[in-house]
Amino acid sequence: MESDIWSVTKGADADFYVESVTPTDDSALTLAGTQPAYHGVAYQVSITSVDNETGVNFTIVGLGADGSTITEVLAGGNNTTVYSTNYFVSVSSVTPSGATTDAITVGYGGNMALPKTRIKQIYYVAGSSAGSIVITKQSNSEVILDLATPSLDDVSRTVVMPSAGLLTVDGINNYATVATTNVTSLTLMCA
Repeated sequence: MESDIWSVTKGADADFYVESVTPTDDSALTLAGTQPAYHGVAYQVSITSVDNETGVNFTIVGLGADGSTITEVLAGGNNTTVYSTNYFVSVSSVTPSGATTDAITVGYGGNMALPKTRIKQIYYVAGSSAGSIVITKQSNSEVILDLATPSLDDVSRTVVMPSAGLLTVDGINNYATVATTNVTSLTLMCA
């Protein structure tokens, strides 16, 4: 019996899409990268500012976790990182509504989204405080895994699923979100 096993480590990169730039007008930004992961894995887009950019809106266009082309308008933050509501498999453009007062970067992070797959194994490194790993179906907000992680200060643990694995979603154009709290690293083995 053959199987297609792949792994994904939940990640973040503050300047994956757009490296540090100070836009001077409403022209599309030059992309440094377009697809941060493979196998249909999607992330929230992040915009990090060092000044107050709340008056600038950023239009993000790309491929969503559900397989559709999506456009989201995200307001800049005030010396902080803001995240898109949508999950993007890839980004084809990021366009500010106007000039920013200082440098910004565009990357990915926040929660992760998984396509239809079976999670066979979870490997995580616990933080110094108790936390959790929560996987939720997007279509109906059903929590399919709520795993408490003890406060072990960088001690790793492996969780093995039943032989069939944990099915993330029922339909093809659907996805499940993966949220972590106080977890230093998370790797999922999927099939």
